[in-house]
Amino acid sequence: MKFNYSVVKNFRNFSGPELKFEWDPGINLILGPNGSGKTNLLESLSVLCGWGSFTRTQNLISWENPEFNALTFAEFSGEEKFNVSASISSRISLRINDKAISFTDLRLSVPSIIFLTGEINLIDGAPSVRRLFMDRLCSILFAPYAKKLSDFKYVMRSRTALLRQDKSPEPTAKLFCDLGGWLMDRRREVTELLKTVVNQNNFNLEFLPAININGERFLKNILKDKKYLERERGAMRPLVGPNYEELSITLRDNGRPASEALSRGQKRRLILNLIINSGKLIKLRLRRNPILLFDDLTAELDKEGREWSYQKLLETGWQVFLTAPENPFENHLGIRSVFLTHNP
Repeated sequence: MKFNYSVVKNFRNFSGPELKFEWDPGINLILGPNGSGKTNLLESLSVLCGWGSFTRTQNLISWENPEFNALTFAEFSGEEKFNVSASISSRISLRINDKAISFTDLRLSVPSIIFLTGEINLIDGAPSVRRLFMDRLCSILFAPYAKKLSDFKYVMRSRTALLRQDKSPEPTAKLFCDLGGWLMDRRREVTELLKTVVNQNNFNLEFLPAININGERFLKNILKDKKYLERERGAMRPLVGPNYEELSITLRDNGRPASEALSRGQKRRLILNLIINSGKLIKLRLRRNPILLFDDLTAELDKEGREWSYQKLLETGWQVFLTAPENPFENHLGIRSVFLTHNP
């Protein structure tokens, strides 16, 4: 899928008249100094792809005109042609060809992968960063995933509340195992699928803990263990399940974690490889080309690294959006560039 154009009005720091942006089917650069609205414009595209706000929905409304709704609109083409609009108040209302659509269904219609600045820590950051990466991918590949993840988080909170009140968490056990096990199985399924398309070179991917039974049975067995239940009661929170999993990325030849073995630039290259190959998996499963959105992907890459990134992105044939303070691909002509100032 591809954006033909998009429109923003009363969105973040775009508080003036309606603004229309024409987009190239290939690589698009969103350039400008800090505070000019680069990430805000990227966020408007995120909303139109069904991912919503990078922070809180209320933050999307113009700071200068908070009494009015924020609006975004886009025309898409590719495997299908349709329009998507979003009206934003305390919540986001999405419409496709003027018919209401859910976030889940929109993500299936416009599959996209988003990489934000903080996600450079995908390799050496906390496990939660890698879980977020996997959750986004699973949410595109499995329609019920986002809802089940939300439901599981509610069960986690309920189980934690019972433990803190020194009450038995048994009433939550069935849903904890059913939902948690389903999520664990989907994460491992996607990890295995990713291995079939990823150009791993010298890397191994594995979701930990490694289990040889389905996730539901794994959790049920743990909840039958009296020693675990004692530890859980002492900690006053669950100690197993999807919230405690880890995507392990190691070197194949010696088993060293990629976080220890690679330079910062090498980590950026590995991340881009993972994202592109995740896009290949999306295309394989949904039969739609994904859209890639990057916030300052090329920061900290040297000239060689930027050239490598350009070639990798170009080879996909997909539509790509990148924000940057200045053109990271200045040696290549014909790239669509949008220049923003401090007052869009």
